[in-house]
Amino acid sequence: MKGSLRMNRPSGHRWLLPLVACLVPGIVLAQQTQDVVFVATFDASEQRYVELSPPAFETSQPHDVLIALHGHGSDRWQFIQDPRGECQGVRDVAAKHGLILVSPDYRAKTSWMGPQAEADVVQIIGDVKRRHRVGRVFIVGGSMGGTSALIFAALHPALVAGV
Repeated sequence: MKGSLRMNRPSGHRWLLPLVACLVPGIVLAQQTQDVVFVATFDASEQRYVELSPPAFETSQPHDVLIALHGHGSDRWQFIQDPRGECQGVRDVAAKHGLILVSPDYRAKTSWMGPQAEADVVQIIGDVKRRHRVGRVFIVGGSMGGTSALIFAALHPALVAGV
C-alpha cells in the first residue's frame, strides 16, 4: 500500500532537469531579448537592433537567423513586441524553428532600404555571425519592411538564403 501511494505522488525531482540544464554552459532555457547598440561603419552614427534568442538556445549549436524589417512608422520593436498576428507569427516561426530573430531600426521609422540602411543590415549580419554560430540568414518584413527585404535580398543574394 505504501508503495502505490508513492507512485501516485508527483516526483520531487521534476526540478532536477531544468536545474541541470541551467548548469550546463551554453544553454539558455528562456528566450532572451537584447537591445544592441552599434556604431555604423557607413557614417559612424549610433544605430540599434533587437536580438531575440530562441527558447532553449544552445550557444554551441549553429542557428539560422531571421531578420525582420519593420513597416513604415514603426521601429525595431515591432516584430519583437507587437501583438498583431503578423508580428506574433514571425516570433512563433522563429521560436518553432530555433531561429535567432533580429529586428533592426534601419535608420528611421520611415526609412526605406537606402544605402545607409543597406550597409547597416550587412554590418548587423556580420556582427551576429561573429557573436553566434550562424547557419543561414533569412529576411522578412512588413509593408515597407517587406519591400526593403526584397530589395536587400536582390542586392545581396550571397548573404540571404531566403525571403
